[in-house]
Amino acid sequence: MIKGLYSAASGMMLGLARMDVLANNLANVNTCGFKKDVVVSTAFPDMLISRLEKKENGASGSYQQIGKLGTGACVGLQTSDFTQGNMKRTDNPLDIALANASYFVVETANGERFTRNGQFKLDGTGLLTDLSGNPVMDVNDEQIVVEGDFQVDKQGNVFVNGEEFTTLKIVSFAEQTNTMTKLGGSLWQSNAAYTEDANPQVLQNYVEDSNVNAVSEMIELIKATRSYESLQKIVQAQDESLATVIEKVGSAR
Repeated sequence: MIKGLYSAASGMMLGLARMDVLANNLANVNTCGFKKDVVVSTAFPDMLISRLEKKENGASGSYQQIGKLGTGACVGLQTSDFTQGNMKRTDNPLDIALANASYFVVETANGERFTRNGQFKLDGTGLLTDLSGNPVMDVNDEQIVVEGDFQVDKQGNVFVNGEEFTTLKIVSFAEQTNTMTKLGGSLWQSNAAYTEDANPQVLQNYVEDSNVNAVSEMIELIKATRSYESLQKIVQAQDESLATVIEKVGSAR
């Protein structure tokens, strides 16, 4: 009976983790460049169940294996899905999308960070920044100040008033799943080495949509909620049964 409580409770904790991730995905369905998160569950080690046989004379005999008993589940891994989102045309020259798996580089108070969100803007001094105000970096690790007509070609070369000015720093990683850490504000952090992308496939006047499918995530959220409610009822039933047993045993004379 106690095992049932623990197994159901572990399932509830797993359900809570899944609901938190799914809710965050849905909250960012309109965040450009957002990559949804996925929870992978894993089972606790199975418990081997044995039965002690008795001989005809009442003496204890050998153990006979009956089978295995599951002891619950937990979050084994939370990872991001790096599938590319759809490209949406905005006709805003400061909107830039990447049609491959590369990242823009921005400068923050904590050093270089990476982003797929190409919704850039110009501040009062003409500094090119992301939506959080972090300066966008060029290949020389310098900030980009624009004074005039702003254009970018497919290679990331920046043109101001029709003249080539600089080149956006666009990088890629050999491995993303195990090296990229998601931060707030559409930013990513990685301790792995990167390479500057020689063919970044830049699209000006476009943004990359989130790769979250709102309908699929809503369905998964409903399933996770119903699973949680079912496990909650199991815990309540187990608790009531345990209370009944304790009451009867305690009242026995």
